[in-house]
Amino acid sequence: MLNKSIPYHNINMRADADAIARITMPQLPHGYTFRLFQPGDETHWARIETSVGEFETEADALSYFQEKYLPKLTDLQERCVFVVSPEGLPIATATAWFSLPDRDYQVAVHWVAVCPEHQGLGLGRAVTQHVLYLLGQFAPNRAVWLHTQTWSHVAVKCYHSFGFNVVTTNSYVRDTASMTTYTNDFPANMEVLKQVMPTEYVDELTATAIALP
Repeated sequence: MLNKSIPYHNINMRADADAIARITMPQLPHGYTFRLFQPGDETHWARIETSVGEFETEADALSYFQEKYLPKLTDLQERCVFVVSPEGLPIATATAWFSLPDRDYQVAVHWVAVCPEHQGLGLGRAVTQHVLYLLGQFAPNRAVWLHTQTWSHVAVKCYHSFGFNVVTTNSYVRDTASMTTYTNDFPANMEVLKQVMPTEYVDELTATAIALP
């Protein structure tokens, strides 16, 4: 779940190509399986993302998905990953996506989420690892970007363990149609993270942060 008790700030992160090249396919807990997007899974995506507080309603989430992703159905069927529960219900998701084909941050991780009742099993880490592995296949020798926020501070530690470092300069462009950007809030985001993370870990994030031209 998002921790909306602390101030919201953007956190842009990037992993270099060498880190992505080391990613292998993950294992899931017994009974859980991976599957790629199938037509109709947009309703599962909307349910999962709404369950963690990313949208107010499933209708809002579904509308967003239908506008931003569903027109690229072929890409979705290769890049949008779900974790399916032992009961056969998709309960976690992440997407290996792209933003600007002519710029270094074209390759990105989008919308990592795990339904609350299935959190604590390592599923968020596993689905993230799966899409990073896919990106290593689809876009070898390219750095990978992601946008997160202070409200997702638990995920920041996971991303950092995969080789993502906080970017101190560039904004991240997520949506080419509307040119949606996430401006960089460093160092304000580091100050907020100190409220919910050990200071020494935030110091590590700061020490490994990267400034890009």
